[in-house]
Amino acid sequence: MSAIGTTRVSARTLLESSGLSRFQAILSSREFDRVSQQTGCTPRRPSPQTPEVVAWLMMLVALHTESMTQGLIRAWNWVCHLCPLPHRGCVTEEAFCQARSKLTLAFWRTLWRRLRTRYETLFDTRMLWKGRLRVLAADGSDVDVPACPEMVRFFGCPKNDKGRSRRPQGRLVALCSVFTGFCLAFKFVSLRFTEHRALQHLIRQLRKNDLVLLDRGFFSLPGSLENPAT
Repeated sequence: MSAIGTTRVSARTLLESSGLSRFQAILSSREFDRVSQQTGCTPRRPSPQTPEVVAWLMMLVALHTESMTQGLIRAWNWVCHLCPLPHRGCVTEEAFCQARSKLTLAFWRTLWRRLRTRYETLFDTRMLWKGRLRVLAADGSDVDVPACPEMVRFFGCPKNDKGRSRRPQGRLVALCSVFTGFCLAFKFVSLRFTEHRALQHLIRQLRKNDLVLLDRGFFSLPGSLENPAT
């Protein structure tokens, strides 16, 4: 557990020091197999890009600020040993995108629920302050999304006194553990919705003895702080 104000070890540092071993302690190959079977995403024919490999590649690529191609090359070094079939070289961006498209939204939602359940089971005490209060923080940020017509229609583009941007953005609001940094819940919505509206959904995830830190803007949220869990 990290004390408030200290710097936690980043995910990239953990990867560079011990590979996927620490992360697989939470999401093992068995968990991926169960989720794949439950959501109908088990491959019909042998492939080096199993749902487990594709999921880890997606999560690892997100840690990099380089292009998709460069991110895949670096991520592949951590994931290639999980492939059930011999595979030479890194997967191509095209092959990765095709394998990713076969994983349904139900797969990702189920995997997320399994991840949260597993994490809370293993590390719940590390999120507590004085052994009792689970200290959480909620905040939001506007995040760039790919510039394609579908994204523009759904998320919208920000505008200022100079006009409307050509780059669409989504609004991400998350509820995270202060001591461990783990994201317990999040909402990713279009710019039409305020952070206050997204927080109304996240508050439903609270339980007894949760201590939530909010910036002063959220205290104008009518009714949300009347939730019994708070």
